[in-house]
Amino acid sequence: MVTARQATEADLDEIMLVEQDWEESQRAGRARMTTRLRKFGEGFLIFERDGAVIGTLMSFPMRYDPAEVGELSTWDAVTNNGDYPPVDLATANALYLASGSLKRSERGSTAYEAMMEEAAALAERLGLSYVLAGAKIPGYDSYCRRFGEIDAREYAFTWLNGCLVDPFLEMYRGHGYVVPDKDHIVPNYYPDPPSRDYGAIVVRSLGTR
Repeated sequence: MVTARQATEADLDEIMLVEQDWEESQRAGRARMTTRLRKFGEGFLIFERDGAVIGTLMSFPMRYDPAEVGELSTWDAVTNNGDYPPVDLATANALYLASGSLKRSERGSTAYEAMMEEAAALAERLGLSYVLAGAKIPGYDSYCRRFGEIDAREYAFTWLNGCLVDPFLEMYRGHGYVVPDKDHIVPNYYPDPPSRDYGAIVVRSLGTR
């Protein structure tokens, strides 16, 4: 059984072990983890199985306006280069999922579902209306190579047999996240060759504020 709780600085050694299971370019360092804990510890969740840390999920509150999605221009801009912008719960209406990691042995397990549901539960406790994430669209490059060039804004809304063709967007859809419109497909969101550096701002509406 996977359980979740708020992380503390005493968990940093185990948190960094989870990070070691990712490519070096995608890891956050210990100093950055400490900064995130201190800026918004309530949003730093760890997930355990049999007492061992198997995953992390880091988030912070922000103000989201669907009509001003251009403000979410890059992951660096949204997250203050990974160190979080100032947190103001008085004006926030959304929880942004800045980063999440699972140990390699847990990928494909029920742990990911637990992470998604805990994020929504936290947003509801905070009285927020949305959960947001900047998702990769890792099927984009291979789709273009196989079927011909297509605009990323069209690709993100392409269906096959009742499912979105992009595996990440379909996975998020299964957890209640949608891409509200084509403006939520953002070029140069963060480096990811399979996505041709596009990101999709996926949104789960909670309807609490």
